[in-house]
Amino acid sequence: MILRRYLLRELTSPFAVVCGSLLLVFTGYSSARFLGEAASGALPAGLAAILIGLKLIISLDAIVPMALLLSVALGLGRLQRDQEATALAASGLGERWLISAVLWLAVPVALVVATASLVVRPQLYQNVYRLEAGADSRFDLTRLPPGRFYADFAGGLVMFSEAADGDDRLQVFTHADAGAQGEAVVFAERARQLTGDDGRQVVEFHNGRFYQLDAGSGDSLGNDMVVRYKTLALRLDEEQVTVRKRRKSTSNGELAASDNPEDTAELQWRIAAPLSTVLLGLLGVPISRMPPRRSRSSKLTAGLFGCMVYYNLLAVAMDAVENGDLPPWPGVLLVPLAAGGVLALLMWMPRWRRRRT
Repeated sequence: MILRRYLLRELTSPFAVVCGSLLLVFTGYSSARFLGEAASGALPAGLAAILIGLKLIISLDAIVPMALLLSVALGLGRLQRDQEATALAASGLGERWLISAVLWLAVPVALVVATASLVVRPQLYQNVYRLEAGADSRFDLTRLPPGRFYADFAGGLVMFSEAADGDDRLQVFTHADAGAQGEAVVFAERARQLTGDDGRQVVEFHNGRFYQLDAGSGDSLGNDMVVRYKTLALRLDEEQVTVRKRRKSTSNGELAASDNPEDTAELQWRIAAPLSTVLLGLLGVPISRMPPRRSRSSKLTAGLFGCMVYYNLLAVAMDAVENGDLPPWPGVLLVPLAAGGVLALLMWMPRWRRRRT
């Protein structure tokens, strides 16, 4: 019991460090997109921070198995380097005991990953899609950066302003699709956004021209119209925020009842996450057997290479199931099954070599 606690402590310490490092790397990668949208005015800064946090939690089902593999490789590698593994083997605690000790850590971590993948993941994706849809449907003139085009507002507006004066925008050009009435282009020396008496948002344009462009139909020419104005009010329609149903936010029951291969692939990806945790954790055992004189970076390189190959195979299998090139069952789960066979072979090889010798 004392030796098992000692070994678990040796594995848990690098696990926390590696997991934190991978989370920092993913945060930098994920924040590049949302911070770029926040800088361009497409997202409020507060909403960008919330989306980064949600994406970070969603990524745990992939980051935690990688961190577990690297921590086992580093922890057991240190035991190999300091000859502690040899002392344990001489005491009758060989590789089977090391594997059982690794499972004491890998199984609870796999249960956490299973909860994150099967329960938390779809709920968080629902929040992500809802927040993104809400940001797309909410018009805010103060988010319009001067000198840049800002598109995809509610109502299909495309706007450009040359300068800003507080919350007002100067030298504003606005294009809107008016449907059967053609297209409308508005130029204004100044524009500001107000809240009307009924609570709806209104954009006021001052001192400009309004162009109604009609391309006509068939052989008939359209009737264009140009109006000069001092004040023009554009009342924005309050569109109801609708979240398009996507597979990543669909419940497990709906995915299981669906005959769509894309839904099957998404469900199998969630199921594969806890299996991957145990498999990658055990993969750290043969990686730790590398010669003791090798540097720690060699074990990290081998672990990262194993993770890269494994997750690339998962992605390829998922695409194959979605495209119908791979049968739905076992489908994506074929990769963990094959990885389990390779892992069993790696575990058995040292015994086979000893018997042969």
